[in-house]
Amino acid sequence: MKFLKIQNNGELDIRLVALMGGTTKAGDKYKIGQFGTGLKYTLAYLFRNNLAFKIFCGEQEVEVYTETETIKGEPFEIICINGQRTSITTKMGEDWKPWTIVRELWCNALDEGGAVREEVTRTTGIPGTTTFYVQIDSQIQDVLDHWVKYFIHDQVPIFQDDNHAIYPAGERLCIYKQGVLIHEAKDYKSIFSYDLKSADINELREYRGSVSYAIFSCLANSNEAAAKYFLENVTDRHYEGDSMDYNWYSSFGEAWRKVIGSAKLIHQKALDDIKARGNTPDEAKLIVVPQCVYKALTKQFEGIGALHVVNKVGEFYEDYNEKIEGKINQALAILESCEYQMHPELEFVYGWFEDKTVMARVSLKEKKVYICQALLQKPLFYIVSTLIEENEHFNTGMEDKTREFQQHFIDLYTRQLLATNAIEI
Repeated sequence: MKFLKIQNNGELDIRLVALMGGTTKAGDKYKIGQFGTGLKYTLAYLFRNNLAFKIFCGEQEVEVYTETETIKGEPFEIICINGQRTSITTKMGEDWKPWTIVRELWCNALDEGGAVREEVTRTTGIPGTTTFYVQIDSQIQDVLDHWVKYFIHDQVPIFQDDNHAIYPAGERLCIYKQGVLIHEAKDYKSIFSYDLKSADINELREYRGSVSYAIFSCLANSNEAAAKYFLENVTDRHYEGDSMDYNWYSSFGEAWRKVIGSAKLIHQKALDDIKARGNTPDEAKLIVVPQCVYKALTKQFEGIGALHVVNKVGEFYEDYNEKIEGKINQALAILESCEYQMHPELEFVYGWFEDKTVMARVSLKEKKVYICQALLQKPLFYIVSTLIEENEHFNTGMEDKTREFQQHFIDLYTRQLLATNAIEI
């Protein structure tokens, strides 16, 4: 017969197995077994499923068997240990599955130290250790065949610190505690798998915190390798691509800013809209991410976004073009020759507006004039008048299409007319 052997340092005090709630690990947030029920449920499962098993405390084999007692006409299989009845019946832990009983034994070994697992045909005990042997049937074999799904202790993390670790992902979003699966979202793909070393779990060893917050915490504190892989691969189909709601609570580390470097972030919808208008942005300079990722990163790091929101006219895609800059400089030279003063603090930014009807907008706060490249198709007179309009918006702080701004231009024209003819009134 083939057995799964799981061994750890220290000889188990068998009284803890018989005692419901018996555990020495309660309150230790870094331990998996905190509830004093796992070994009881494991024994119940093994008896219920007729799996052979043995327990050795040091070299001494523990005698474990069941006695039947009928209560109110219903038989109960009561587990006995070393000749003493316990209060454990084989009905306990009916929700437990093959992988969860293996998990219990393996986690206990990890918690105690010196964990060893192997497949053997001989059963024996070693002084100073506790050893469990469980018969390998088809279901236990399936757990062993998919070990890396349930346990990631043998994998190398992309990033880790005292509280988190990030690993390459499998088929689904998985969260671990100390390398042991505590949450699986079957309907979501994920860029990474995440280890929360002090995660809060229930008695079934299931995560009971916020998944989104946990993932954001891992990512925000990650290194450049994890940040780079994330930005290169994240899509809306990944859980992370649609879940960045906790950027208000924590902030991204500087590793993210370094990875982005001189590139610009843009979200897919904006890029599709820009292309749909016949534009051909230089995608080699862009990092395309889901909209919520774009929002979270650009909120923290100034200047990394290829998009700007200008005076509530929608997004503006920044895309430098030498030709439009040449046209603007030509218009500025004309204004200078006419002794019209553009405000010296204004800067020019070139690109495309989401709203096709907008040719230019000034940002009072940023002291920037956003210029649409479509101005290249306009006469020079139109460009000159556009610069005057945006400059006067900046000088007056008045909104477009208001009676006050119209009056400002009427007054400006009137003063210029009178000055030209040397008339004082």
